[in-house]
Amino acid sequence: MNSKNLSRIALFIKYKTGFEAFTSREYRFFWLAAAFSNIGIWCLGYGRIWLMHEMTGSTKMVGLVGFFTLSPVLLLSVLGGVLADSRNRLINVRITRMLFSLLALVTAILLFYDLINPFLLLTISLCAGILLALDLPSRASMLPALVDKRLLPGAISLYSIVFGASAIIGPLIFAPLVKFAGIQGVFFIISSCYFLTYLSLLKMNANLHQPEKKQRNIRSELSDGFIYIFNNKSIRYLIILGVSVTIFFSSFDTLLPKYSEEWLSGGVESFSKILLGSGIGGLIATSFLIFYGTQVNHKIIIILSCIGIGIAFILFAASKNILIIFVAAAFVGGLKTLFNTMSTTLAQVLADNIFRGRVMSVHQLTWSSSAIGSLIVGFSAEFFGIRLTLVVCGAFIALMGFLVGRKLTTKRVENTR
Repeated sequence: MNSKNLSRIALFIKYKTGFEAFTSREYRFFWLAAAFSNIGIWCLGYGRIWLMHEMTGSTKMVGLVGFFTLSPVLLLSVLGGVLADSRNRLINVRITRMLFSLLALVTAILLFYDLINPFLLLTISLCAGILLALDLPSRASMLPALVDKRLLPGAISLYSIVFGASAIIGPLIFAPLVKFAGIQGVFFIISSCYFLTYLSLLKMNANLHQPEKKQRNIRSELSDGFIYIFNNKSIRYLIILGVSVTIFFSSFDTLLPKYSEEWLSGGVESFSKILLGSGIGGLIATSFLIFYGTQVNHKIIIILSCIGIGIAFILFAASKNILIIFVAAAFVGGLKTLFNTMSTTLAQVLADNIFRGRVMSVHQLTWSSSAIGSLIVGFSAEFFGIRLTLVVCGAFIALMGFLVGRKLTTKRVENTR
């Protein structure tokens, strides 16, 4: 291949794919900050879980760590949205990232002096959850100010790669880090990761993220935000669909260990293969979005993703063939990636800038509602069995995708305010 052809390929990748987002200096620093931050998040999560396991040996106490971390996101993310719309979003994220760094540092110091106990660890988990609830809406609302609207799907896809890669790298390096530096050393390293995130954010231009109006009282801000979301039917249907899909999609994660052990009789080996299939599917979907995300119809992809997930769930529940299950898991992982990315992109595009923080904070419920879904699905599986629960969840996801998705594609729904 001659240099001329290579040059054409390079120009195509740079200007006709999601990688074009990297031409923005602000986006490059934002992406770099996310890379440091998300590896820290995964190590932090595993670190707290491992600590609680070491201290108590109780699965209930380990479960409480996750509950204390996630519940503030459900309860406080809307307040985080008000903060995102009334304060400088970049400064908000700088503050939360620095506080995450200090929280990890405090944990490391408590471990170093052997002062940590389950109560303190749950308190730290709660503080981390509060910071996450305040951080997520500001961070999610920053992207449209960093790149042109045309580049948003590619920018979000590249951003999702950070989450996918950190979900692999974080768990992968956790055990070697504990062996090398001890659990307290891991928390010192996590603190450093968050501090590097803070330094990357300092390189960004805060003037791009100034709020467009003066702050009013919180009640008025919340009221205006909910009225805006209710009156904008496209956003309203998007959030309803997202919450519904996430609640019933949580059956996949919740039931997977039991499914692998009882239905496949394969234990950890089968569990690992299914996770691998899901991960490969997510990677393929992310690659597709990087190259073609700017050229697809977001709403059609959302509808087809829901219907595809539903069909994959039913295949997953009906088959005992590990190859079919592996392929079904790949479709589940890939289609969920498509759904999440397209849903987030559409919410960003539809929302006016002065309401974007509040819109994205409510949109975050589509992620945190998995906490509710896990409880519903767990109890349902106890009464009705794993396979029937998976089939019902799959059918519901497909049905909601078709019914609510049709509302999304109706022209008169586009931007009613």
